[in-house]
Amino acid sequence: MWNIPENKDRLGVYAKNAQKAAFFQIGIGVIGIIYPLLTGQVTLVFLSLLFLTSGFALGYFTYITKSNDTKVIRKSILLILLAFLMNMSTFIGVLSLGVLLGIYFFGDAIINTQLSKHLKHDGAKYWLLAAVVALVLGVFVLLFLPHHLIYLLGAFIGITYLFNGLALYQTSKVFELG
Repeated sequence: MWNIPENKDRLGVYAKNAQKAAFFQIGIGVIGIIYPLLTGQVTLVFLSLLFLTSGFALGYFTYITKSNDTKVIRKSILLILLAFLMNMSTFIGVLSLGVLLGIYFFGDAIINTQLSKHLKHDGAKYWLLAAVVALVLGVFVLLFLPHHLIYLLGAFIGITYLFNGLALYQTSKVFELG
């Protein structure tokens, strides 16, 4: 459970920064809902670049440490190949992204539920609402995995950012008053 500190000045700083982050998340959410195809493709490219960077970094550090561990070398090659496949074949990229986002949505639902149980103010119901939305989106991602997924992923990313941003904004309002 969160303990409210004795120094209330820090809560104002948190509330101000949380409101900025909430507006940013709400903005991304609205863009994701309006332009779901663009959001899905940007997420796909971003994730493939993360895989590519991870693969090169893992390969580089394996090389400079003169490690002969074939498992690490294979993992590095696998990450690099997956990054290229995600960009070359949209279907493979969408399937990979769909599985990862399904896991993300279920994890987001669990975390938001736990957060709503520990908060003792009005913002708790918004976190619970965000958890229910994330759970429903996770089920939809797994049900519609290959069909229309790039479009759905963009919309779902937008929806989850919108609801998480609203919950964060309500929480910042509570701390602003505290």
